[in-house]
Amino acid sequence: MSECRVWVLPGMGADSRIFKSFKFPWNATYLEWIEPKTEESLSEYADRLLGAYPIKENDLIFGYSFGGIVAQDWASRNKVQRVVLLNSLHYEADLRPVFKNIAATGILRWAPHGMILSLIKFMTRLNTEPSRQLDLLLETMEQFDCQYYRWVLRAILHWERPAPLAPVDTILGELDPVFSIQKPSKDRFWILQGATHLSFTTHSSQISNLLKEKVDPTLV
Repeated sequence: MSECRVWVLPGMGADSRIFKSFKFPWNATYLEWIEPKTEESLSEYADRLLGAYPIKENDLIFGYSFGGIVAQDWASRNKVQRVVLLNSLHYEADLRPVFKNIAATGILRWAPHGMILSLIKFMTRLNTEPSRQLDLLLETMEQFDCQYYRWVLRAILHWERPAPLAPVDTILGELDPVFSIQKPSKDRFWILQGATHLSFTTHSSQISNLLKEKVDPTLV
């Protein structure tokens, strides 16, 4: 059997630079976001993005935040060995009420340019100490315009949550203000004590060790 490859998806609007100081226990291939097409569904976007890469059944997809949602959706139609989520939304978990409240206000339709990104940056900063890593993450998010973030939020709100064909491991920060702690019915789940949404910057060694000791042995 061929050697397992690991494909890494960053968070919404971010890119591979956010993992600059994070040490994966594997030789990872970092993927970058592409612009969504008008009225494109999340599934169509996931197929267009990941379909451009030679991802095999023996491979692992690692998704941080929105990257984990895209990974799960694509893995519901394509076989991989495992999906690993970091501070992301497991397909069985509920969204925090704040997302539903955002939808109820209609803000995604009427918000002026820049307001959506400002809201997302505010949520990213919650429970997170100022740091160079936080500044870098916020800086990478400037590469996309308001329409991109409107599309991403709509995609999250209307995600149909298909069950992936592979096991889904979830690592979630105890103090994550974006996604709530909800243990899946059968998949593996770990909580990082004291970690926020930017756990890969504050708990990098703990996450790396967890991947090496708990996830790596399951790979072929």
